[in-house]
Amino acid sequence: MKKIAYFLFSLVFISNYSFSQGEVEALKYSRNELYGTARSMAMGNAFGALGGDITGVSINPAGIAVYRSSEVVGTLGFQQNAAKVGELNMKVNDFNLHNLGFVGYFPLRNEVMPMINFGFSYNKQKTFNNDIHAAGNGNSTMLDYIADRSYGVDSRKLEMGENLPDPFIDQPWLSVLGFNSWLIDDYLSDDGTYYYEPLDTKGEPARQEIKSSERGYIDNYDFTIGTTINNVLNIGLALNIFDINHSLYTDLLEDFNSGGYTLNNEVITNGAGVGAKLGIIYRPVNSIRVGLAYHSPTWYSMSEIYKARVDDDLGAYIDDPKYEKGWINSAKFTNHYDLKTPDKWVLSVAAVLGNSFILSADYEWMNYQHMKLSVPSGSNSSKGWYDVDNGYIKKDFKATSTFRVGSEYRLTPQFSGRLGYAWMQNPYDAEFSKAGDAGVSGSNTIYRMEGDTHYLTGGLGYRFNRNLYADLAVVYQTQEDQLYPFPNLYAYNGDTRGELVIDAAPFTLKNRSVRGLLTLGYRF
Repeated sequence: MKKIAYFLFSLVFISNYSFSQGEVEALKYSRNELYGTARSMAMGNAFGALGGDITGVSINPAGIAVYRSSEVVGTLGFQQNAAKVGELNMKVNDFNLHNLGFVGYFPLRNEVMPMINFGFSYNKQKTFNNDIHAAGNGNSTMLDYIADRSYGVDSRKLEMGENLPDPFIDQPWLSVLGFNSWLIDDYLSDDGTYYYEPLDTKGEPARQEIKSSERGYIDNYDFTIGTTINNVLNIGLALNIFDINHSLYTDLLEDFNSGGYTLNNEVITNGAGVGAKLGIIYRPVNSIRVGLAYHSPTWYSMSEIYKARVDDDLGAYIDDPKYEKGWINSAKFTNHYDLKTPDKWVLSVAAVLGNSFILSADYEWMNYQHMKLSVPSGSNSSKGWYDVDNGYIKKDFKATSTFRVGSEYRLTPQFSGRLGYAWMQNPYDAEFSKAGDAGVSGSNTIYRMEGDTHYLTGGLGYRFNRNLYADLAVVYQTQEDQLYPFPNLYAYNGDTRGELVIDAAPFTLKNRSVRGLLTLGYRF
Protein backbone atom coordinates (compact mmCIF):
# COMPACT_ATOMS: atom_id res chain seq x y z
CA MET A 1 0.00 0.00 0.00
CA LYS A 2 2.85 2.39 0.70
CA LYS A 3 4.09 1.87 -2.86
CA ILE A 4 0.87 3.08 -4.42
CA ALA A 5 0.51 5.84 -1.85
CA TYR A 6 3.90 7.28 -2.68
CA PHE A 7 3.12 7.18 -6.39
CA LEU A 8 -0.15 9.05 -5.98
CA PHE A 9 1.26 11.54 -3.51
CA SER A 10 4.14 12.44 -5.78
CA LEU A 11 1.93 12.85 -8.84
CA VAL A 12 -1.04 14.60 -7.28
CA PHE A 13 -0.29 16.36 -4.03
CA ILE A 14 3.06 17.89 -4.91
CA SER A 15 1.48 19.41 -8.03
CA ASN A 16 -1.77 20.50 -6.43
CA TYR A 17 -2.40 20.62 -2.70
CA SER A 18 -5.91 21.97 -2.29
CA PHE A 19 -7.21 23.54 -5.47
CA SER A 20 -10.17 21.72 -6.93
CA GLN A 21 -9.62 21.85 -10.69
CA GLY A 22 -8.10 18.98 -12.66
CA GLU A 23 -8.95 16.69 -15.56
CA VAL A 24 -12.49 16.15 -14.23
CA GLU A 25 -13.25 19.89 -14.22
CA ALA A 26 -11.54 20.47 -17.58
CA LEU A 27 -13.90 17.95 -19.16
CA LYS A 28 -16.97 19.39 -17.41
CA TYR A 29 -16.43 22.79 -19.02
CA SER A 30 -15.36 21.42 -22.43
CA ARG A 31 -18.12 18.91 -23.21
CA ASN A 32 -21.33 20.41 -24.60
CA GLU A 33 -24.95 19.42 -25.21
CA LEU A 34 -27.42 19.98 -28.03
CA TYR A 35 -28.72 23.53 -27.89
CA GLY A 36 -30.63 26.15 -29.83
CA THR A 37 -33.92 26.88 -31.57
CA ALA A 38 -36.85 24.46 -31.56
CA ARG A 39 -36.47 23.82 -35.30
CA SER A 40 -32.79 22.95 -35.00
CA MET A 41 -33.32 20.78 -31.91
CA ALA A 42 -36.24 18.94 -33.52
CA MET A 43 -33.89 18.02 -36.36
CA GLY A 44 -31.16 16.71 -34.03
CA ASN A 45 -29.09 19.92 -34.32
CA ALA A 46 -28.02 18.73 -37.81
CA PHE A 47 -27.88 22.22 -39.27
CA GLY A 48 -24.27 22.71 -40.30
CA ALA A 49 -25.02 22.70 -44.05
CA LEU A 50 -28.47 24.28 -43.98
CA GLY A 51 -28.19 27.74 -42.48
CA GLY A 52 -31.17 30.05 -42.41
CA ASP A 53 -31.56 29.27 -38.68
CA ILE A 54 -29.89 31.14 -35.84
CA THR A 55 -28.59 27.87 -34.32
CA GLY A 56 -27.35 26.70 -37.71
CA VAL A 57 -25.33 29.93 -37.80
CA SER A 58 -23.81 29.01 -34.42
CA ILE A 59 -22.83 25.57 -35.74
CA ASN A 60 -21.51 26.91 -39.06
CA PRO A 61 -21.25 30.72 -39.38
CA ALA A 62 -21.55 30.44 -43.17
CA GLY A 63 -25.23 29.68 -42.54
CA ILE A 64 -25.84 33.39 -42.03
CA ALA A 65 -25.35 33.93 -45.77
CA VAL A 66 -28.43 31.81 -46.52
CA TYR A 67 -30.70 34.54 -45.17
CA ARG A 68 -32.50 36.73 -47.72
CA SER A 69 -34.27 38.84 -45.09
CA SER A 70 -33.68 40.08 -41.57
CA GLU A 71 -34.93 38.10 -38.56
CA VAL A 72 -35.46 38.27 -34.81
CA VAL A 73 -36.02 35.02 -32.92
CA GLY A 74 -36.30 33.74 -29.35
CA THR A 75 -36.70 30.33 -27.69
CA LEU A 76 -38.16 29.41 -24.30
CA GLY A 77 -37.59 25.97 -22.84
CA PHE A 78 -38.76 23.70 -20.06
CA GLN A 79 -36.40 20.93 -18.97
CA GLN A 80 -36.65 18.08 -16.48
CA ASN A 81 -33.45 16.26 -15.55
CA ALA A 82 -33.70 12.90 -13.74
CA ALA A 83 -30.78 11.03 -12.15
CA LYS A 84 -31.48 7.48 -11.00
CA VAL A 85 -29.22 5.23 -8.92
CA GLY A 86 -30.93 1.96 -8.04
CA GLU A 87 -34.32 2.91 -6.60
CA LEU A 88 -33.27 6.48 -5.78
CA ASN A 89 -34.55 8.88 -8.43
CA MET A 90 -33.95 12.63 -8.20
CA LYS A 91 -35.61 15.16 -10.53
CA VAL A 92 -34.92 18.84 -11.19
CA ASN A 93 -37.15 21.13 -13.26
CA ASP A 94 -35.91 24.20 -15.08
CA PHE A 95 -37.58 26.90 -17.20
CA ASN A 96 -35.57 29.63 -18.90
CA LEU A 97 -34.57 31.42 -22.10
CA HIS A 98 -32.61 29.04 -24.31
CA ASN A 99 -31.98 31.16 -27.36
CA LEU A 100 -32.20 34.74 -28.64
CA GLY A 101 -30.94 36.14 -31.94
CA PHE A 102 -31.00 38.77 -34.65
CA VAL A 103 -29.85 38.67 -38.27
CA GLY A 104 -29.54 41.78 -40.41
CA TYR A 105 -29.74 41.39 -44.21
CA PHE A 106 -27.95 44.04 -46.27
CA PRO A 107 -28.16 43.74 -50.09
CA LEU A 108 -25.16 45.05 -52.04
CA ARG A 109 -26.66 44.78 -55.54
CA ASN A 110 -23.51 43.10 -56.77
CA GLU A 111 -23.70 39.97 -58.92
CA VAL A 112 -20.59 38.35 -57.43
CA MET A 113 -21.29 39.24 -53.79
CA PRO A 114 -24.98 40.21 -53.71
CA MET A 115 -25.26 40.87 -49.97
CA ILE A 116 -23.53 40.87 -46.60
CA ASN A 117 -25.27 39.77 -43.40
CA PHE A 118 -24.56 40.49 -39.76
CA GLY A 119 -25.93 38.61 -36.80
CA PHE A 120 -25.95 38.23 -33.03
CA SER A 121 -27.12 35.17 -31.15
CA TYR A 122 -27.32 33.96 -27.59
CA ASN A 123 -27.51 30.23 -26.88
CA LYS A 124 -27.65 28.40 -23.56
CA GLN A 125 -25.02 25.89 -24.57
CA LYS A 126 -25.08 23.68 -21.47
CA THR A 127 -26.93 23.43 -18.16
CA PHE A 128 -25.74 21.83 -14.91
CA ASN A 129 -29.10 21.44 -13.16
CA ASN A 130 -29.20 18.04 -11.47
CA ASP A 131 -29.48 16.39 -8.06
CA ILE A 132 -28.02 12.95 -7.33
CA HIS A 133 -28.64 10.57 -4.42
CA ALA A 134 -26.87 7.20 -4.22
CA ALA A 135 -26.48 4.70 -1.39
CA GLY A 136 -24.92 1.27 -0.96
CA ASN A 137 -22.19 -0.78 0.69
CA GLY A 138 -18.69 -0.06 -0.58
CA ASN A 139 -15.86 -2.54 -1.09
CA SER A 140 -13.35 0.00 0.29
CA THR A 141 -13.94 3.04 2.45
CA MET A 142 -13.06 6.69 2.10
CA LEU A 143 -10.95 6.18 5.23
CA ASP A 144 -8.72 3.83 3.22
CA TYR A 145 -8.49 6.39 0.42
CA ILE A 146 -7.59 9.31 2.69
CA ALA A 147 -4.93 7.27 4.49
CA ASP A 148 -3.37 6.19 1.21
CA ARG A 149 -3.45 9.68 -0.28
CA SER A 150 -1.77 11.14 2.82
CA TYR A 151 1.41 9.09 2.58
CA GLY A 152 4.49 11.24 3.11
CA VAL A 153 2.68 14.25 4.60
CA ASP A 154 4.23 15.55 7.83
CA SER A 155 1.44 15.22 10.40
CA ARG A 156 2.90 18.08 12.45
CA LYS A 157 1.92 20.42 9.60
CA LEU A 158 -1.69 19.17 9.70
CA GLU A 159 -2.42 20.27 13.25
CA MET A 160 -4.90 23.10 13.80
CA GLY A 161 -4.85 25.67 16.60
CA GLU A 162 -5.04 29.36 17.39
CA ASN A 163 -1.27 29.79 17.47
CA LEU A 164 -0.59 27.54 14.47
CA PRO A 165 -0.59 28.36 10.74
CA ASP A 166 -3.72 27.37 8.80
CA PRO A 167 -2.89 23.93 7.30
CA PHE A 168 -5.54 24.39 4.58
CA ILE A 169 -3.30 26.98 2.90
CA ASP A 170 -0.46 24.69 1.90
CA GLN A 171 -1.33 21.11 2.91
CA PRO A 172 -3.52 18.47 1.19
CA TRP A 173 -7.09 19.15 2.23
CA LEU A 174 -8.08 15.50 2.57
CA SER A 175 -5.16 14.96 4.93
CA VAL A 176 -6.04 18.03 7.00
CA LEU A 177 -9.69 17.05 7.30
CA GLY A 178 -9.00 13.37 7.92
CA PHE A 179 -6.27 13.92 10.50
CA ASN A 180 -8.17 16.50 12.56
CA SER A 181 -11.40 14.46 12.42
CA TRP A 182 -9.63 11.30 13.68
CA LEU A 183 -10.37 9.47 10.43
CA ILE A 184 -6.71 8.50 10.01
CA ASP A 185 -3.87 7.74 12.44
CA ASP A 186 -0.32 8.90 11.73
CA TYR A 187 2.85 6.81 12.08
CA LEU A 188 6.52 7.58 11.54
CA SER A 189 8.57 4.95 9.71
CA ASP A 190 12.22 4.16 10.45
CA ASP A 191 13.35 6.23 7.47
CA GLY A 192 11.56 9.33 8.78
CA THR A 193 8.57 9.15 6.41
CA TYR A 194 5.06 9.67 7.73
CA TYR A 195 2.39 7.18 6.77
CA TYR A 196 -1.20 6.71 7.86
CA GLU A 197 -3.68 3.99 8.65
CA PRO A 198 -7.46 4.37 8.50
CA LEU A 199 -9.39 4.52 11.75
CA ASP A 200 -10.05 1.01 13.07
CA THR A 201 -13.81 0.52 12.75
CA LYS A 202 -13.55 -3.05 14.07
CA GLY A 203 -14.14 -4.58 10.68
CA GLU A 204 -17.64 -3.18 10.37
CA PRO A 205 -18.82 -2.59 6.79
CA ALA A 206 -19.42 0.97 5.67
CA ARG A 207 -22.68 2.12 4.17
CA GLN A 208 -21.80 4.85 1.72
CA GLU A 209 -24.13 7.60 0.61
CA ILE A 210 -23.60 10.33 -1.97
CA LYS A 211 -25.68 13.48 -2.18
CA SER A 212 -24.88 15.98 -4.90
CA SER A 213 -26.59 19.17 -6.04
CA GLU A 214 -25.36 20.99 -9.14
CA ARG A 215 -26.60 24.21 -10.72
CA GLY A 216 -25.38 26.51 -13.46
CA TYR A 217 -24.88 27.01 -17.17
CA ILE A 218 -22.52 27.78 -20.03
CA ASP A 219 -23.83 30.63 -22.18
CA ASN A 220 -22.54 31.42 -25.67
CA TYR A 221 -22.76 34.78 -27.47
CA ASP A 222 -21.92 34.82 -31.20
CA PHE A 223 -21.22 37.88 -33.36
CA THR A 224 -21.30 36.72 -36.98
CA ILE A 225 -20.66 38.17 -40.44
CA GLY A 226 -21.07 36.35 -43.75
CA THR A 227 -21.70 36.61 -47.45
CA THR A 228 -22.20 34.48 -50.54
CA ILE A 229 -20.12 34.35 -53.71
CA ASN A 230 -21.98 33.77 -56.97
CA ASN A 231 -24.83 32.26 -54.91
CA VAL A 232 -22.79 29.04 -54.77
CA LEU A 233 -20.27 29.47 -51.93
CA ASN A 234 -21.26 30.88 -48.52
CA ILE A 235 -18.58 32.14 -46.14
CA GLY A 236 -19.00 33.13 -42.50
CA LEU A 237 -16.87 34.23 -39.56
CA ALA A 238 -17.91 34.53 -35.91
CA LEU A 239 -16.43 35.86 -32.70
CA ASN A 240 -17.63 33.92 -29.65
CA ILE A 241 -17.89 34.97 -26.02
CA PHE A 242 -18.66 32.38 -23.33
CA ASP A 243 -19.89 32.75 -19.77
CA ILE A 244 -19.72 30.00 -17.12
CA ASN A 245 -21.60 29.99 -13.84
CA HIS A 246 -21.47 26.75 -11.88
CA SER A 247 -22.04 25.64 -8.29
CA LEU A 248 -21.53 22.18 -6.83
CA TYR A 249 -22.45 20.92 -3.36
CA THR A 250 -21.56 17.35 -2.38
CA ASP A 251 -21.91 15.16 0.70
CA LEU A 252 -20.11 11.84 1.06
CA LEU A 253 -21.41 9.92 4.09
CA GLU A 254 -19.98 6.73 5.57
CA ASP A 255 -21.94 5.06 8.36
CA PHE A 256 -20.70 2.14 10.44
CA ASN A 257 -22.68 0.21 13.04
CA SER A 258 -21.95 2.66 15.86
CA GLY A 259 -21.10 5.93 14.20
CA GLY A 260 -19.99 7.68 11.06
CA TYR A 261 -18.99 10.93 9.38
CA THR A 262 -19.87 13.23 6.47
CA LEU A 263 -17.46 14.96 4.10
CA ASN A 264 -19.00 18.09 2.59
CA ASN A 265 -17.59 20.15 -0.29
CA GLU A 266 -18.81 23.37 -1.87
CA VAL A 267 -17.31 24.79 -5.08
CA ILE A 268 -18.56 27.89 -6.93
CA THR A 269 -16.97 28.52 -10.32
CA ASN A 270 -17.26 31.48 -12.68
CA GLY A 271 -15.50 31.94 -15.98
CA ALA A 272 -15.40 33.98 -19.17
CA GLY A 273 -13.92 32.86 -22.45
CA VAL A 274 -13.39 33.84 -26.07
CA GLY A 275 -13.09 31.89 -29.31
CA ALA A 276 -13.81 32.09 -33.02
CA LYS A 277 -15.53 30.09 -35.77
CA LEU A 278 -14.97 29.96 -39.52
CA GLY A 279 -17.24 28.16 -41.96
CA ILE A 280 -18.17 27.56 -45.59
CA ILE A 281 -21.22 26.06 -47.29
CA TYR A 282 -20.88 24.94 -50.90
CA ARG A 283 -23.83 24.21 -53.16
CA PRO A 284 -22.62 22.10 -56.14
CA VAL A 285 -26.21 21.68 -57.36
CA ASN A 286 -29.37 23.38 -56.21
CA SER A 287 -30.51 20.46 -54.02
CA ILE A 288 -27.21 19.56 -52.31
CA ARG A 289 -25.30 21.56 -49.73
CA VAL A 290 -21.96 20.66 -48.15
CA GLY A 291 -20.63 22.50 -45.12
CA LEU A 292 -17.33 22.65 -43.25
CA ALA A 293 -16.77 24.62 -40.04
CA TYR A 294 -13.85 25.06 -37.69
CA HIS A 295 -14.37 26.10 -34.05
CA SER A 296 -11.23 27.36 -32.37
CA PRO A 297 -10.45 26.44 -28.77
CA THR A 298 -12.13 28.57 -26.14
CA TRP A 299 -9.69 30.34 -23.88
CA TYR A 300 -11.26 30.71 -20.44
CA SER A 301 -10.27 32.75 -17.42
CA MET A 302 -11.69 30.91 -14.41
CA SER A 303 -12.17 31.70 -10.74
CA GLU A 304 -13.29 29.43 -7.88
CA ILE A 305 -14.54 29.83 -4.36
CA TYR A 306 -14.42 26.61 -2.38
CA LYS A 307 -14.62 25.22 1.13
CA ALA A 308 -14.88 21.82 2.84
CA ARG A 309 -16.05 20.34 6.14
CA VAL A 310 -16.18 17.03 8.00
CA ASP A 311 -18.83 16.24 10.64
CA ASP A 312 -17.88 13.19 12.69
CA ASP A 313 -19.42 11.02 15.38
CA LEU A 314 -16.93 8.18 15.88
CA GLY A 315 -16.55 7.95 19.67
CA ALA A 316 -17.36 4.23 19.63
CA TYR A 317 -14.09 3.57 17.76
CA ILE A 318 -11.74 6.05 19.45
CA ASP A 319 -10.21 5.41 22.89
CA ASP A 320 -8.44 8.75 23.21
CA PRO A 321 -10.20 10.80 25.95
CA LYS A 322 -9.49 14.00 23.99
CA TYR A 323 -11.91 12.99 21.27
CA GLU A 324 -15.23 14.81 21.02
CA LYS A 325 -17.68 14.49 18.19
CA GLY A 326 -17.99 17.67 16.17
CA TRP A 327 -16.74 19.17 12.95
CA ILE A 328 -13.67 20.48 11.15
CA ASN A 329 -14.12 23.04 8.43
CA SER A 330 -12.00 25.21 6.20
CA ALA A 331 -12.49 28.88 5.54
CA LYS A 332 -13.55 29.95 2.04
CA PHE A 333 -10.62 29.98 -0.36
CA THR A 334 -10.33 31.36 -3.88
CA ASN A 335 -8.27 30.31 -6.86
CA HIS A 336 -7.79 31.56 -10.41
CA TYR A 337 -6.73 29.52 -13.40
CA ASP A 338 -6.95 29.41 -17.20
CA LEU A 339 -8.53 26.65 -19.29
CA LYS A 340 -8.22 25.97 -23.00
CA THR A 341 -10.91 23.69 -24.44
CA PRO A 342 -10.39 21.50 -27.54
CA ASP A 343 -10.95 22.86 -31.02
CA LYS A 344 -13.67 21.31 -33.18
CA TRP A 345 -14.32 20.39 -36.81
CA VAL A 346 -17.84 20.02 -38.21
CA LEU A 347 -18.51 18.37 -41.59
CA SER A 348 -22.08 18.61 -42.85
CA VAL A 349 -24.20 17.58 -45.83
CA ALA A 350 -27.83 18.29 -46.61
CA ALA A 351 -30.33 17.51 -49.34
CA VAL A 352 -33.08 20.08 -49.98
CA LEU A 353 -35.65 18.46 -52.27
CA GLY A 354 -37.93 21.11 -53.64
CA ASN A 355 -40.05 22.88 -51.06
CA SER A 356 -41.17 19.69 -49.32
CA PHE A 357 -38.33 17.64 -47.82
CA ILE A 358 -34.97 18.24 -46.09
CA LEU A 359 -32.51 15.57 -44.94
CA SER A 360 -29.39 16.74 -43.12
CA ALA A 361 -26.42 15.18 -41.30
CA ASP A 362 -23.48 16.57 -39.29
CA TYR A 363 -20.28 14.87 -38.20
CA GLU A 364 -18.29 16.56 -35.44
CA TRP A 365 -14.74 15.76 -34.33
CA MET A 366 -13.03 16.90 -31.10
CA ASN A 367 -9.82 15.76 -29.46
CA TYR A 368 -10.14 16.09 -25.68
CA GLN A 369 -6.41 15.50 -25.28
CA HIS A 370 -6.08 19.15 -26.33
CA MET A 371 -7.68 20.45 -23.12
CA LYS A 372 -5.13 22.40 -21.12
CA LEU A 373 -5.01 23.98 -17.65
CA SER A 374 -2.58 26.80 -16.88
CA VAL A 375 -1.88 29.52 -14.34
CA PRO A 376 -2.99 33.05 -15.25
CA SER A 377 -0.42 35.53 -16.43
CA GLY A 378 0.97 37.46 -13.49
CA SER A 379 0.26 34.63 -11.05
CA ASN A 380 2.74 33.84 -8.30
CA SER A 381 2.34 30.12 -8.96
CA SER A 382 4.88 28.20 -10.97
CA LYS A 383 4.21 27.99 -14.72
CA GLY A 384 4.47 24.21 -14.39
CA TRP A 385 1.79 24.02 -11.67
CA TYR A 386 -0.60 22.06 -13.91
CA ASP A 387 1.95 19.90 -15.73
CA VAL A 388 0.78 16.75 -13.93
CA ASP A 389 -2.91 17.49 -14.58
CA ASN A 390 -2.20 18.16 -18.26
CA GLY A 391 -0.25 14.92 -18.40
CA TYR A 392 -3.32 13.09 -17.09
CA ILE A 393 -5.45 14.79 -19.76
CA LYS A 394 -3.21 13.64 -22.60
CA LYS A 395 -3.11 10.11 -21.21
CA ASP A 396 -6.72 9.60 -20.15
CA PHE A 397 -8.75 11.21 -22.96
CA LYS A 398 -9.14 10.67 -26.70
CA ALA A 399 -10.56 12.16 -29.87
CA THR A 400 -14.34 11.72 -30.12
CA SER A 401 -17.07 11.77 -32.72
CA THR A 402 -20.55 13.24 -32.64
CA PHE A 403 -23.12 12.33 -35.27
CA ARG A 404 -26.35 14.23 -35.83
CA VAL A 405 -29.09 13.59 -38.39
CA GLY A 406 -32.40 15.36 -38.98
CA SER A 407 -35.29 15.59 -41.40
CA GLU A 408 -38.12 17.97 -42.15
CA TYR A 409 -41.23 17.39 -44.25
CA ARG A 410 -43.59 20.18 -45.22
CA LEU A 411 -47.07 18.72 -44.85
CA THR A 412 -48.78 21.90 -46.06
CA PRO A 413 -47.41 25.31 -47.11
CA GLN A 414 -47.80 26.39 -43.46
CA PHE A 415 -47.25 23.18 -41.47
CA SER A 416 -44.03 21.08 -41.10
CA GLY A 417 -43.04 17.96 -39.17
CA ARG A 418 -39.48 17.19 -38.00
CA LEU A 419 -37.49 14.28 -36.58
CA GLY A 420 -33.86 13.88 -35.50
CA TYR A 421 -31.27 11.82 -33.67
CA ALA A 422 -27.84 12.58 -32.21
CA TRP A 423 -25.10 10.47 -30.66
CA MET A 424 -22.16 11.88 -28.67
CA GLN A 425 -19.27 9.54 -27.97
CA ASN A 426 -17.73 9.53 -24.51
CA PRO A 427 -14.26 11.12 -24.40
CA TYR A 428 -12.34 8.57 -22.32
CA ASP A 429 -9.49 6.31 -23.29
CA ALA A 430 -10.83 2.75 -23.02
CA GLU A 431 -8.25 1.63 -20.45
CA PHE A 432 -8.83 4.72 -18.30
CA SER A 433 -12.60 4.27 -18.45
CA LYS A 434 -12.26 0.69 -17.26
CA ALA A 435 -9.73 1.54 -14.54
CA GLY A 436 -11.69 4.42 -12.96
CA ASP A 437 -8.65 6.10 -11.44
CA ALA A 438 -9.28 9.75 -12.30
CA GLY A 439 -6.83 12.35 -11.07
CA VAL A 440 -9.14 14.28 -8.73
CA SER A 441 -7.78 17.26 -6.82
CA GLY A 442 -8.60 18.82 -3.50
CA SER A 443 -11.07 17.21 -1.10
CA ASN A 444 -13.99 16.67 -3.51
CA THR A 445 -13.38 13.11 -4.67
CA ILE A 446 -16.85 12.39 -6.13
CA TYR A 447 -16.85 12.27 -9.92
CA ARG A 448 -18.70 10.74 -12.87
CA MET A 449 -17.24 8.64 -15.67
CA GLU A 450 -19.66 9.73 -18.37
CA GLY A 451 -21.04 7.39 -21.00
CA ASP A 452 -22.18 8.00 -24.58
CA THR A 453 -25.11 10.41 -24.92
CA HIS A 454 -28.14 9.71 -27.11
CA TYR A 455 -30.81 12.19 -28.23
CA LEU A 456 -34.18 11.49 -29.82
CA THR A 457 -35.84 14.63 -31.11
CA GLY A 458 -38.99 15.73 -32.88
CA GLY A 459 -41.17 18.74 -33.43
CA LEU A 460 -43.61 20.80 -35.46
CA GLY A 461 -43.45 24.14 -37.25
CA TYR A 462 -46.18 26.52 -38.33
CA ARG A 463 -45.99 29.67 -40.45
CA PHE A 464 -48.77 32.13 -39.70
CA ASN A 465 -47.77 34.24 -42.71
CA ARG A 466 -44.62 35.07 -44.69
CA ASN A 467 -43.20 36.92 -41.66
CA LEU A 468 -44.30 35.22 -38.44
CA TYR A 469 -43.65 31.60 -37.47
CA ALA A 470 -43.63 29.31 -34.41
CA ASP A 471 -41.76 26.04 -33.81
CA LEU A 472 -42.16 23.36 -31.14
CA ALA A 473 -39.66 20.65 -30.20
CA VAL A 474 -39.35 17.78 -27.75
CA VAL A 475 -35.88 16.41 -26.93
CA TYR A 476 -35.30 13.16 -25.02
CA GLN A 477 -31.74 12.62 -23.79
CA THR A 478 -30.22 9.50 -22.16
CA GLN A 479 -26.79 8.84 -20.71
CA GLU A 480 -25.45 6.14 -18.38
CA ASP A 481 -22.50 7.02 -16.15
CA GLN A 482 -20.39 5.41 -13.48
CA LEU A 483 -20.57 7.47 -10.26
CA TYR A 484 -17.45 7.16 -8.10
CA PRO A 485 -17.30 8.17 -4.40
CA PHE A 486 -13.53 8.36 -4.90
CA PRO A 487 -11.13 7.01 -7.53
CA ASN A 488 -9.92 3.43 -7.66
CA LEU A 489 -6.29 3.05 -6.60
CA TYR A 490 -3.84 0.56 -8.04
CA ALA A 491 -0.37 -0.72 -7.27
CA TYR A 492 1.90 0.55 -10.04
CA ASN A 493 5.04 -0.70 -11.68
CA GLY A 494 6.23 2.43 -13.42
CA ASP A 495 3.27 3.58 -15.53
CA THR A 496 1.67 0.11 -15.61
CA ARG A 497 -1.39 -0.55 -13.45
CA GLY A 498 -1.13 -3.61 -11.27
CA GLU A 499 -3.36 -4.95 -8.50
CA LEU A 500 -6.49 -3.02 -7.53
CA VAL A 501 -5.68 -1.87 -3.99
CA ILE A 502 -8.68 0.35 -3.18
CA ASP A 503 -11.95 -0.51 -4.89
CA ALA A 504 -14.39 2.42 -5.05
CA ALA A 505 -17.25 0.18 -6.30
CA PRO A 506 -18.93 2.87 -8.44
CA PHE A 507 -22.68 3.28 -8.68
CA THR A 508 -24.49 3.06 -12.02
CA LEU A 509 -26.07 6.43 -12.68
CA LYS A 510 -28.85 6.61 -15.28
CA ASN A 511 -29.49 10.14 -16.54
CA ARG A 512 -32.68 11.08 -18.36
CA SER A 513 -33.66 14.51 -19.62
CA VAL A 514 -36.79 15.77 -21.36
CA ARG A 515 -36.91 19.23 -22.92
CA GLY A 516 -39.79 21.11 -24.45
CA LEU A 517 -38.94 24.15 -26.58
CA LEU A 518 -41.01 26.93 -28.14
CA THR A 519 -39.47 29.30 -30.69
CA LEU A 520 -41.12 32.43 -32.04
CA GLY A 521 -39.57 34.21 -35.00
CA TYR A 522 -40.28 37.20 -37.20
CA ARG A 523 -38.69 37.87 -40.59
CA PHE A 524 -38.78 41.24 -42.28
